Amino acid sequence: MAQMRLESPSEEYVDSFFEAMAEFEAEGMPQVRQEMTREEFPAYVQRLHDNTLGKNLPEGYVPSAEFWMIDAEGFAGRIVLGLAYHPSPDRVGNHVGYAVRPSKRRRGYATQALADLLDEARKLGISRLMPICGVDNVASRKVIERNGGVLLDLGPIDEGLDGGLRFLIDLAESVVARHDPEVVGRSQPDSGHPTSVV
Repeated sequence: MAQMRLESPSEEYVDSFFEAMAEFEAEGMPQVRQEMTREEFPAYVQRLHDNTLGKNLPEGYVPSAEFWMIDAEGFAGRIVLGLAYHPSPDRVGNHVGYAVRPSKRRRGYATQALADLLDEARKLGISRLMPICGVDNVASRKVIERNGGVLLDLGPIDEGLDGGLRFLIDLAESVVARHDPEVVGRSQPDSGHPTSVV
């Protein structure tokens, strides 16, 4: 597998980022507003960092940490972790989302990125994650299961969402400080945050 690492969003990757966004747009899976310009990119990156701190979030939204998959050629994808999300049977939203750049797929990036994200979750004391993937998304299901995901059920249909396979990844046995947030909400999506695109 090619070498890939997770990094915080950075203006350094502006060129490869927009190249990747064009690839997503071409396959009908846009990740940002189509009209977003390079001049807006610094503010966009700052907004992602603000999301992590819970700054300027719309009502009902919760903080989320976004990491970028970076390889030798720059931006290769993104993965997002909801920071104040309590997995429960009545939840519809996604606790984890990821999207791999189309030209970078089938290299194991998503599996590695989720494994690395679980390490970040452990550092934060998060003990359970509930990723969701489409019923027909076999590749994403394999990514989740390779990282310890156990299928729970087919999620409910609500607010324009069409459900999906809900998994539980339980990190409790390896977490010292349990994180059990009181705030229940939806991860900040910012015009197309990923929902398990592999």
